[in-house]
Amino acid sequence: MSTTDEVRGVTRGSGAALTALWSGSMVLLGKVCGCVPAALRWGWDQASVDTEATAAVQAEADKKAKAKAAKAKTKAKKSTKKADVDEDDDEDQEDEPEEEPAVTAPPVAPVRRPFPEAAGMFVIGGILAAGTLGTVVVLAGPYVRMLAPWKGVIATVGGLAWMVAAWMLAPPPAPAEEDVEEVDEQEVDELSEFTDEDQEEGETPAAEPEVEAAAEAEPEPHPSDRLVRHVLGELASLEKAGKAGKAGGIHVTALIASAEKAELLVPGTADKTAMRQWLETNGFPVTKSVKVRGDVDYGVRVDRVREALGMGLGEALARLSGGGVQTAPQPPAQAPAEAPEQTPAEVPLPAAAVPAQARLLTLVKPLPEGSSQGSAQGVA
Repeated sequence: MSTTDEVRGVTRGSGAALTALWSGSMVLLGKVCGCVPAALRWGWDQASVDTEATAAVQAEADKKAKAKAAKAKTKAKKSTKKADVDEDDDEDQEDEPEEEPAVTAPPVAPVRRPFPEAAGMFVIGGILAAGTLGTVVVLAGPYVRMLAPWKGVIATVGGLAWMVAAWMLAPPPAPAEEDVEEVDEQEVDELSEFTDEDQEEGETPAAEPEVEAAAEAEPEPHPSDRLVRHVLGELASLEKAGKAGKAGGIHVTALIASAEKAELLVPGTADKTAMRQWLETNGFPVTKSVKVRGDVDYGVRVDRVREALGMGLGEALARLSGGGVQTAPQPPAQAPAEAPEQTPAEVPLPAAAVPAQARLLTLVKPLPEGSSQGSAQGVA
């Protein structure tokens, strides 16, 4: 770095420090001066707000909110009891006690006193505050006069403290303009000409052969196949966690919510009836009463799906995904180029054609009209 650059850096640094000191002093002075209006505003709020009346209004609002919540809870319990419970009499699971959340209403607007009453209380409070301040000044006067010989030190320390506080509160400086290096015009022209020629010829960077091969080897599954795998995966998770029990399962409404969360169904387009028809069409036995956490509703039981498949759900999901162990090797003649689009034959889940599924559920990616029966049923 040359001497000129060093001098320029020192000059810039000094100017930035002085600018920061000035701007920080303005900010600090504004904060100090803003304390007075803030104190007056706080005093007026204390004098004008009727605390007891505000508390009474808030209690009334909380009472109404609790009554409304209790009414909604009672209505929900009545609708739950309407579910038909005609099977699975051996389900004697104890309902878990539900903790009732504390229901409170939003904060209400404070109740103000009449203006004459509030003004009188504000004046009385001001008189008390002025008397307190005067008493403090009278009592502290002798001690302040004892510090007169040290006024130079006090002024120096106070000035340094002010400068440090101003620099800490100063806004960040604007980025300094960097010295722009000169570039050869001939090189710039050559680079621009080269770029223009590439754009005119329409050249695009060639894709890597490995990426293309991977994309061709792994075709994207149809939305219906993904939904079948999702349902089977949810049931396999229950089986793996040991939460299936003798008659454990998952509700149809829970399957709809999880499928919408996984972006497999368009939110709000599938109801419980349509989902039940879709599950039965694709070979998932739907039970009329499945008890989950005390709630009874239509759902899919793990043991019945396992019985329909003739194998564990984890093994069925692995075979459906193409990663399970095959029970018998397939001959080369039965493995054409379109084999990745076909589903393994070891998972015995009957299903219907594509148009019936498309009418029942609105998938995120609509199925084509000419899709094969194997791609639509998910597992066949």
